[in-house]
Amino acid sequence: MKTARPLLVLLVLAIAVAGVVYLLIPERDSAQDWEKRKTRFQEAAVSAEPLILAISAYTSAVGHPPKVLADIFPEYMEKPPATGLPECNSFEYRSLTNKQGSIVWYDLGSRQGQQYSGQSRYGDGDPDHAILVFSLDSKGKITSALIDRMPKGREPENFEPERWKAAGNRIEMALGLSETYRLHGMPRGVFEPLLGPPDGSRLVHGTPWELRINCPSGLLNHDAFVYWPTEKYPQRLYGGNTESVGRWVYVHT
Repeated sequence: MKTARPLLVLLVLAIAVAGVVYLLIPERDSAQDWEKRKTRFQEAAVSAEPLILAISAYTSAVGHPPKVLADIFPEYMEKPPATGLPECNSFEYRSLTNKQGSIVWYDLGSRQGQQYSGQSRYGDGDPDHAILVFSLDSKGKITSALIDRMPKGREPENFEPERWKAAGNRIEMALGLSETYRLHGMPRGVFEPLLGPPDGSRLVHGTPWELRINCPSGLLNHDAFVYWPTEKYPQRLYGGNTESVGRWVYVHT
């Protein structure tokens, strides 16, 4: 009996560990399985059409998207439709009107073949050049500033607005910029006259609202089926690659 009891404990522990591992490992569909699932998500997109029309009608009438999905019921729609997917049978809505942001960037000049520290976070501009990137909130104020693809071993120089606008290489002055000015919270109407027009800009969250179906499988898998009214989606979203499914995208995490 003394020997049997430790063996029983080990068996129970092994079963428990196996169960946890099973939950943590996401299901990986074969190509054939995914094509079957894809058809079901195409059907879910069709089921969502009346809901999308109701949200759009509310937005046109009121002048802004609903803050929460309940705002459209019952005037614009009696009740939300079902997704038709038993394992994830509800639509989730988010208003992103006050969360839209953008980035602007300034070309700082060539690194002259020098390696940069760490990893590049942005693919904007000439990959052989360093860039100064400002993240802006929906009101055009700077929420963060960083130098991407910064070459090693550079020292800051005094920032001089006129020299900045005329210089082809601004790397050292960019390093001295934060020592001269408090950038966080600076509005676009202040930094543009100081630095000149940006060399590029783009929206970070280019949609006023989002409709989605969360469809996780396993504790570490957070796949989602997402609709943006702009129908312009990035290649990566919420930590996964996007795949077009009609007017929606499926996010494979």
